[in-house]
Amino acid sequence: MKIYLLRHGQTMANITYTYAGITDSPLSEVGIELLRKQHEKGGYPDISELDVYTSGLTRTEQTLELLFGQVPHTKDPDFMEMNFGDFEGKTYDELKDTEAYQAWVTGDHMTKRCPGGENGNEMMARILRGIDRLIKKDRDALIVTHGGVIAMLFTYYFPGTGLTWYEIQPVNGEGYIFEFEGDKAVSYSKIPV
Repeated sequence: MKIYLLRHGQTMANITYTYAGITDSPLSEVGIELLRKQHEKGGYPDISELDVYTSGLTRTEQTLELLFGQVPHTKDPDFMEMNFGDFEGKTYDELKDTEAYQAWVTGDHMTKRCPGGENGNEMMARILRGIDRLIKKDRDALIVTHGGVIAMLFTYYFPGTGLTWYEIQPVNGEGYIFEFEGDKAVSYSKIPV
């Protein structure tokens, strides 16, 4: 079984380094143009035989439609980005001198919760709940999701690669194919191919 994980296209929040985990931000004009150019180059999978999912946020919906057209799919909030709580909609520059942000950013993100949001362990449990449902279906699937979701899954299924969080996280419009044997991911490759 294969799960195709594709990061949404670029948003203004990506450009301005704004925390927009669960904020429903659309693709930027530049993001739309970049996806169109990537689509023209090719390398994306044929999804005609895949179950298709998005996180349900506008940026994932737009990415799916730009790359694959209007296709039947399921909106699954388990594949949403981290809930950054009180940090949503704010930039690093706006937050860097606040006590709450410094406590979170310098701590263990897996156990330290964003004020009003979630921590990495809660996010991971949510994402794995969604992946477990797909594994039980035993059908190849495409998930148009978020950089943090993909990086979390990569570190979970492929620990010890020596890659940093930012090396793992794909750029907008790119992602990975995880090949599973049962409930274990055994290999990965990049998309677009």
